[in-house]
Amino acid sequence: MHNPKTYLPLLSTLTTDADVAAKFAAHLAELLEVIVPEAISPAYAEAVARGDASSAMATCAAYYRDKPACTVAELLADGDHNATVADNACRGIMREVNVDWTFEGEIDYLFDPTAIHGPRNHEWLWQFNRHSYWPHMARAYRATGEARYAEAFRAQLLRWIAQTDIPQSWNGPGSAWRTIECGLRLLGSWPVAYDGFRDTLDDVTLLLMIASMHRQAKHLVAHPTGGNWLMMESNGVYTFSSLFPELSDAAQHRAVATQRLLRETEKQILPDGMHNELSPDYQGVVYNCAFNFYSLACALGYQDEIPPDFVALIHRTAHAAVLLSTPALTQPRTNDTYTIHTRLFTKRSERLPGDHPVYRFVNSCRAEGQPPQGPTASAFLPYAGFVVMRSDWSADATYLCFDVGPLGAGHMHQDKLNINLYQGDEELIFDDGGGQYEQSAARHYGLSAYDHNTVLVDGMGQHRGAPLVVSQPIDAAWVSNDTFDYARASYDDTFKALHGTELEKPAVHTREVRFCKPDFYCVRDTLRTCDGAPHDYEVLFHLDTTHVRTLPAHPNAVISDYGRAYDVLLLPLDDPDAAVTLSTVSAQTEPVLRGWYNGRNERALHAATTVARKVCGVKDFCFTTLLFPIRVGEPLPTVTREENLVRIVFRGCTHILRLDALNGTTTGGAAHD
Repeated sequence: MHNPKTYLPLLSTLTTDADVAAKFAAHLAELLEVIVPEAISPAYAEAVARGDASSAMATCAAYYRDKPACTVAELLADGDHNATVADNACRGIMREVNVDWTFEGEIDYLFDPTAIHGPRNHEWLWQFNRHSYWPHMARAYRATGEARYAEAFRAQLLRWIAQTDIPQSWNGPGSAWRTIECGLRLLGSWPVAYDGFRDTLDDVTLLLMIASMHRQAKHLVAHPTGGNWLMMESNGVYTFSSLFPELSDAAQHRAVATQRLLRETEKQILPDGMHNELSPDYQGVVYNCAFNFYSLACALGYQDEIPPDFVALIHRTAHAAVLLSTPALTQPRTNDTYTIHTRLFTKRSERLPGDHPVYRFVNSCRAEGQPPQGPTASAFLPYAGFVVMRSDWSADATYLCFDVGPLGAGHMHQDKLNINLYQGDEELIFDDGGGQYEQSAARHYGLSAYDHNTVLVDGMGQHRGAPLVVSQPIDAAWVSNDTFDYARASYDDTFKALHGTELEKPAVHTREVRFCKPDFYCVRDTLRTCDGAPHDYEVLFHLDTTHVRTLPAHPNAVISDYGRAYDVLLLPLDDPDAAVTLSTVSAQTEPVLRGWYNGRNERALHAATTVARKVCGVKDFCFTTLLFPIRVGEPLPTVTREENLVRIVFRGCTHILRLDALNGTTTGGAAHD
């Protein structure tokens, strides 16, 4: 009965193309071969036994159409939908990686518009084939009952199954069957669409959808990858095999997925709770995979397959995200990422057993619960290498994130010693997240030290290749008390020109950051020659505005003009006898890019400002920069210096700093005037 030719007569209403019909028939035969007849019904078993393909398919489709509602729509995603996305998808209007395209007539799932318009970004086709718009269409249909959503979905589903197949290079450019896409389809978009549209689909289309999901699951079981991909792949296999236990290989597939998920979550989450790629985006990916796995297991009766400490691992992952939160309750952009809201982690974690005041604090935007409790509001994640210096947990807090960690296991940037500065929800000194995954000069720039708040040596940026992750706490100085925070770390690896090939080690860069609570920061960058020769040193800071001005009273000082509640004042305390030059550059393209914000998803590439100070032909040098968040209209600080002793009067307080001992308990402190 499971000869594909048996099903060809049933396909006449779906297609007149003989090749497509043969493909559909093969899918159906493959599915019905693995369905356990007794799991469906006696009527199905009898139809199979007597070789009645039409009755067997009708009985099987009725079983899946009437099966109690899938839990996946509730467990895997919010129930909201974007009506614009749903309506556009019905009309073939698609948007991926900030690139829009409208399909005239049938959708071509193997078409990549970036091949026409550039810059080439293979992610367009890959991400388009994740079908993230289908859940929006399904929920729009449930909300409105309008048949156009169901009709468009059915046409798109059949078109995708007919057009795509597993290519020889399934993870290469142009493939709709890259394993990460298969995993993402199975863990979310396809089950949600299946649940939303199953009662609208004819028997054959419904079973073809299940058959395609089964084929994708088999593909993932046979071809595992690694890293965050393997988490998504395994989560997809687990989701499908849990929701469709009637298949003879479901239990085996679920066992394989469980083993991979448990192993990879433990492997990829660091002891401080950060994901080993050190990106909030992929922290969220792995967290969601772990939580999906746990939620489905509990909902479907497989909780005994999960070890007791797995929930603690989920908590650890969410807690790290809370500790990193900016005052906007978002994550700082580090490595490849876009703006991730902390509630991505805390909203789901609050559902776990027990009382979770920290999660309530984030989810309620501070209206309920309480923030993390510690000696101070600041924190250091010693395996990820993120130092967070914050004044408090209020919405208007002063905040700086200092990266002293390794590269990360993936999606890494050349950004050691980078800083991000916020006041409240306003980012005053940015890390943009590195841009889209395209083949362009902007992407190359976004990955480099040239697009980060660090130091260039002889025009070269840092270029390290290891370590990717660390197994021991990072060797960085860290002090936090009621008066100040202090951190220190060094970059002692190689440097390379942006478009060069030669690696050099001309100097060691040590950065110290002192937070003079609650109002401003002192950043001290010490460069020491490694080869005994003099070098050119340049310190960079990036502001997301093209409007900046200098202050005649303070040589080389720059203040932004964001047109918002806060600006940032960069006030240098460099050696007054040194020939330090200032530049403020926007939208430069030659000889290298400079003065750009290269965002991803919610922020497109646009002109910004790189503020740079440079000294030439010296062996050793110290740049010292005071960073002041300034409320619009408030008096600027008064700063006087006598050798290494600096007196700062700001917001009615006097701070005394010793530049040669920023970590000392007696060098800071504030007194109200």
